[in-house]
Amino acid sequence: MAEATVPPPPPPGLWVPSITIFTNDDTLDLESQSLYFQYLTSSHVGLTGLLVLGTNAEPFLLTREERSQLLHLAKSVCPPGFPIMAGVSGHSLAQVKEYISDAQDAGADYVLVLPCAYFGAKPAVVEGFFKEVGEYVRTLGRGRGREMGVVVYNFPGVTNGVDMDSGMISRVVRESGNVVGVKLTCGSVAKVTRLAAEFGRERFSVFGGQSDFLIGGLSVGSAGCVAAFGNVFPKVIGRVYRLWKEGRGEEALVLHRRAALGEQVLKSLGVAGTKLAAGMFTGVRAGVVQEGMEGVEERFKMRAPYEALGKGERERIWEGLKGLDEIEKGL
Repeated sequence: MAEATVPPPPPPGLWVPSITIFTNDDTLDLESQSLYFQYLTSSHVGLTGLLVLGTNAEPFLLTREERSQLLHLAKSVCPPGFPIMAGVSGHSLAQVKEYISDAQDAGADYVLVLPCAYFGAKPAVVEGFFKEVGEYVRTLGRGRGREMGVVVYNFPGVTNGVDMDSGMISRVVRESGNVVGVKLTCGSVAKVTRLAAEFGRERFSVFGGQSDFLIGGLSVGSAGCVAAFGNVFPKVIGRVYRLWKEGRGEEALVLHRRAALGEQVLKSLGVAGTKLAAGMFTGVRAGVVQEGMEGVEERFKMRAPYEALGKGERERIWEGLKGLDEIEKGL
């Protein structure tokens, strides 16, 4: 078996953490999911990469088998060579190793990992955890001839308040050798600045974890963003990124501000709001939901035991986002 090599960092641009679609009897709707994956990764949408099993996929509500099914499905329907990042976070190192192995089997290019945090964790524990993760990914890669890159995921809101500062992330990168990126869903442009200054783009990609600070991150050296709002309007967010990179900063900022105000409509609704909005807009364009959005609340609800949003929330989302929908249609 050939010696595994660490892949380059995730390519810059817009990555979307896909939602997960369930049937009415609370099982994976693989047919609809296939259509959804195919739409997001089609060339005219313009995404850089797809994140499967990120926070918006409700991964902690899925069984190990379901996680694996989604990864294999994404790999089978996405265009050849389209980069896939797999969320492999768990509550124990043993769980994370299982998910890493499944991601390797499915052909993922990168794994995204939250710090251990269920009981809280001291910095030394978090750093030791990522060292173990990196070593396990490297061992798998050597055995199978293809090593995945590791991306650190910092999201204090879902990790019991554990918040990795830039110094800790830097130490993890330097000690591992195969940590090639970070997703910062902590809203800290300062961390983007410091990490982008410390590591070159050829070695390490710094991504914002929300689209509403995309330009803030780009202005100090980020590679782009991994943005849940991209489920709703992927072309709009991608357009902001491309305008900025083309040097058309004022145009980018005008569109970015409109998108940020639209995204604000969903903030108080959490994953459920993003998921319903994704069904209302991208779900229709992908052919998962018919024009008129009949039954969209049922098709794009959270998995039990979490509550589905209703028609009142749908109307609120529609009123807040219909202007952006017109822009999306025109791109």
